[in-house]
Formats: sequence, structure tokens, C-alpha cells
Amino acid sequence: MHVLLWIGGEPGDAALERLAGSVERAIAGVGATVTVRVLHERHVAWCQGCFECWTHTPGRCRIDDDGPALAAEFVQADAVVLVTRATCGGYDARIKGIVDRLLGTILPFFTTIDGETHHARRYERLPALGVAAVLDGPDAAAERTLRVVVSRNALNLGAPSHAVLVVDHPTCDTVLDGAARGFAARLLTAPPAPRRVDDVVVALPAMPRDADGPRVRRATVLVGSAKPRGTSTSEALATALVSRMATGGVETVVHHVARDAHGAAGLARIVADVRTSELLVVASPVYFDALPALVVQAAAALEAAHRADPSRAGPAVAGLLNCGFPEARQAAPAATMLALLARRIGGRWAGALTLGGGGAIDGRALETVGGMVTHLRIALDDAADALVAGRALPARAVEAFAKPLMPRLLYVLGGDAGWLWTAAHHGALRALRDRPYAPAPG
Repeated sequence: MHVLLWIGGEPGDAALERLAGSVERAIAGVGATVTVRVLHERHVAWCQGCFECWTHTPGRCRIDDDGPALAAEFVQADAVVLVTRATCGGYDARIKGIVDRLLGTILPFFTTIDGETHHARRYERLPALGVAAVLDGPDAAAERTLRVVVSRNALNLGAPSHAVLVVDHPTCDTVLDGAARGFAARLLTAPPAPRRVDDVVVALPAMPRDADGPRVRRATVLVGSAKPRGTSTSEALATALVSRMATGGVETVVHHVARDAHGAAGLARIVADVRTSELLVVASPVYFDALPALVVQAAAALEAAHRADPSRAGPAVAGLLNCGFPEARQAAPAATMLALLARRIGGRWAGALTLGGGGAIDGRALETVGGMVTHLRIALDDAADALVAGRALPARAVEAFAKPLMPRLLYVLGGDAGWLWTAAHHGALRALRDRPYAPAPG
């Protein structure tokens, strides 16, 4: 049995290194061979959200870095263990970056599991998925969110089984080694489990919905899509909300993670603007059941700034999230991650508007889409009024925003047809189901 160990975090993270060492010894102890990849020693760019690994070069990412080689190792392993510093109830930015880049290992076509939409498998066999995470201290909400994210990642990646180990820092070596042995046994010796959908976690607003708070005069909006400017649904939704808040007298600064969240200078600008705002809105797609890597990187920078100066209260935080599956509930784990971020930066959670089937908007301005999004425009009117007045997002706006844009069957059929058409247009139709990283026979 061959196990691939991906270690995230930053150089010099002693707690993460201790956890990785314990997990490696535990895996070797059950007779498996281990290949270790330390991700800060690798060059892995963030996912561009272009879907070319589905329609142009099926199964392969076009980015020329270490991502494709790591994806090939992933497919060919018997199990993959992600060793991560837990961030907002999810993976750290390095681990999330490579997970996001695994999109090509699955197919664009939809399938149904427990009545919920997911992606079909590209490969007949994929590795078991293990996640070993370090928390700064006991945090039941963060741990519960992480377990849901891992479960859903395993579902979408087609993993035959999965296991999670969460360690509160600090932990003595004896306890750590024992926990790692139990984790390795669950991951490597347990029989495959039936695939099933776990319940999502919904974070309720921490702000009142029926009483005004301090009026918002300045807001920061973080657009989490890595697509080019003017082409993402996240930006279209953010633009619609910003224009509505402007009528209420709110000055808004907009940051795009693809421009600002991958370098120290850009992250410093994000932190400075957020810490001088009364409201932070994160408008983002959902990548692999959670926030994209660059949004996680920005969140980590905001957490670090608050730890350095905890005396300053953080802004209210609201989410504006869309996912490619037709069920809006699949964005709930990402929304809960933002609720955890609000707590970690000394702010309050205002709630999230979650949208399923965001691909139907395809980056178009809401005013040009037509009747399909009338309920979204009305919900954003209500949302803007509440946020400007210092209130949480109204329940009616949340419910309206989550209303499907079209019947599920129509969305699924249209989506599958769209992938076929795009692949045909780029001469890749016959290669759509290719398995470029499949192990050689024998």
C-alpha cells in the first residue's frame, strides 16, 4: 500500500511538523510505504476557475507548475493524507490550493447521491482521503465544520473511505502518537464505506435582525473568484450589492483575491481596509465544498492581524456565496467558515446569502439576466438595507436568494450539454473522459 502525505502550513510550524511525523510513523507502522511532499517547497498556483481541465485538456490542468505532477501522484496513491493547520474550519491555504487543483481528477458531468447533485468519477479507483489537522485550541464548531468539509470532499473526489484526526495544540508526544495510530488504522484498514451525504452545518447570525445597530459608513468587499475581471458570478453579485449599499451612503472598497491575496503587499492592503471598515462582505464561489485557497489566505492574514492587535473590534462579516451545484445548501460549509472568521477577527456574523447553480448567471450583470434572477435582485435590496442599518441579513432575503434559478433537471441537462459543446468547440470531445494519470496496466 502506498500513501501520499501532503504537508501544508508555513515553514517552521513546529506543531504541524510534529503531527506530520506522528502520522508518517503510524502509517509506516501498518506496513505502508509513505511519500512525503512538503507543499511550501513546491510551486502550486491557485486554481484559475477556468474549467479547462474539463473541456480543453481533459484531466490535466494547463498551469505549468508542480500541480499536475502532484495530481498524478494523488490518482496513483492508495491513500492521501492532508496534514494541515485548520483555518476557519477548513484547510490552510497551501493544502486548499492543491485540493482546488484536483478538479481535473473528476468529471464535469453530474450524478446524484442521496438526492443531492455531485460530480461523476473520472477514474474507477481513487485514493482514500485522510486529513490530520492542528487547531490552536479546543473549538467544537471549527472541528465540526472541518469534518463536514472532509466528508464532502471525499464524496466529490470518489474516495472509498475517509478519516479525520484533529489535534488541539499543544499535545504531548505520547497522546499524539496514539491518536495518529488510531487515525492510520481507520484510514488504511477500515473497509470502504457507502457514499452518503452528511448534514451541513448552518451558522446562525450573531447580529440582531429586528433592531438597527451602528450604521455602516465604510465596507470592504472581497471577491473570491480567480476568473478574469468582469467574467465571474461572484463579481456580478458583489457589484449588485455594492450599488445598492451605495444608495445608503456606504463607501465601499473592492478587493479581488486574484490580484491582492497572493502577495504580502496585497494582503496588507486587504487587512488595512478591513480593519478600517464596519462591514466585510465575502463574495465568493465554492471550490471543493469550501472557500477557495486565496480566500483562505486572506482570512489567515486577517486572523494574524487580529491576534497581533486584539484590542480593535473587527467588522461585521457577511457572505455572498454561489456554488456550481443546483442546491444552495451545498454552500453552507463555506458560509460557516465565514462565521468562524468573524469570530476569529473580533467581529460579528451577519449571515450569508447562498446561491445554487451560479453558473447559470455566468458573470452577467443581474440587470441583464432577466426574470430568472428577479428574486435575487429583491433579496439583494433587502440585504443591502439591513447591512447598511447594522442588522443581520433578513431571513426572507436568505430564503429568497437560495431559491433555485431553474428546475434541477433543466440545470443538470443544460450543464452537461454545455460541457459537451465547449469540449467539441475546442476539439476535445473525444477526450472528455480521458484518464491521463491512470497507472499503467500491470
